[in-house]
Amino acid sequence: MIKPQISNDEIILNYIRRSGPVSKALIARQTKITPPTVTNICSHLIRQGLVYEDRQERSALGRPSMLLDFNHDLETYLIVHVRTHSIVYYVTTAGRHILHQQEISIIGCSSDEIMQHMYRGMQDIFKTGEYKIHSIGLILRGPVDSSKGISIYSPNGKWNNIPFKYILEERFHVPVYVENDVRCLSTGEYYFGNGKEMDNLIVLKFSYGLGVSLIYHGELYRGYNDSAGEIGYGVIRVDEEGNEVRLEDIASETSIHTYVMEQMEKGRYTSVQDDPLINCKAFRVEPIYEAAVEGDEVCLEALSRVGHYLGIAIANIANLFNPERIILSSAMGNAVGIMDPILRSVLERNSYKAHTINLEYSGNGSYYTLLGMIDIVSAKRAHVAWLE
Repeated sequence: MIKPQISNDEIILNYIRRSGPVSKALIARQTKITPPTVTNICSHLIRQGLVYEDRQERSALGRPSMLLDFNHDLETYLIVHVRTHSIVYYVTTAGRHILHQQEISIIGCSSDEIMQHMYRGMQDIFKTGEYKIHSIGLILRGPVDSSKGISIYSPNGKWNNIPFKYILEERFHVPVYVENDVRCLSTGEYYFGNGKEMDNLIVLKFSYGLGVSLIYHGELYRGYNDSAGEIGYGVIRVDEEGNEVRLEDIASETSIHTYVMEQMEKGRYTSVQDDPLINCKAFRVEPIYEAAVEGDEVCLEALSRVGHYLGIAIANIANLFNPERIILSSAMGNAVGIMDPILRSVLERNSYKAHTINLEYSGNGSYYTLLGMIDIVSAKRAHVAWLE
């Protein structure tokens, strides 16, 4: 795939959009574009209404400098996040301000029902007429061909090769951008979270499955056919019956739940054994985390067991890619205090000794996933529409 050429105008606009308010001097320093060129381009962007002069910044040396900021209300987006148990709809500005948010449950829904919920929820927002939607961003689990807007496979929807970009553009007559949730998360963390100012970053999403996204020299690494990062499918070993055991079978929130259920079937007591959120097909793992924090023996064992395998996975990733930082995103909450020592102990034993693994935790994975999708849509709009 040939990467589209990015002009200086686009580089500067995206920098202001992500980092504003900023001075021209800082723009020149960070983008490595000459100050006279920055001044000329910024004047042009102001005339186009894409950026504006925000305020003057006092300086200890010389005269105050004018700070520039992005026109946050330039366009309005509809961002739809199809999660494991629900669909979340956001109406946002291009400047990352949330104007509207709603969520509907898809527990127990078939693939057709999930898609119908998705279409109907989007249609309802368009019908209100309250917002002028300029673009749609669709966040999906599983492998996605983002250039064609195709969901290759959905682990929760169980569909294959659905051309959502084509379907939604035919329905709503606005540009549609489709992206994998982990890539959205890594983009949000890179520009606005714990990955800021990192040149090489890996984000690992530890959820019902396991996914990785790599940012290398400031760019998302997508792989040959846009399917890089599906680490959960990696085969770890072959069991006694000859079955292949994959990483997400032993190092995911699903494997935490599986262990607790197995111990319950053996007759062991656990404080979550009567919790309806545990004893259902569309289970939640948060009660297990909470019980572990309270000292539940079975839940602590589950975290220790899975934490060991997760630590090995993180060590292997670090040894292979040697990133500046690895960000782990999960729903652990206070259970991070239990998992972190386990992970770091495993990392210490299994990491290449020439470097230390810089491991951080995502503060709010859902929020940074949203920010990442907004950024991906805005970068596309800057390239194909705003600067045309």
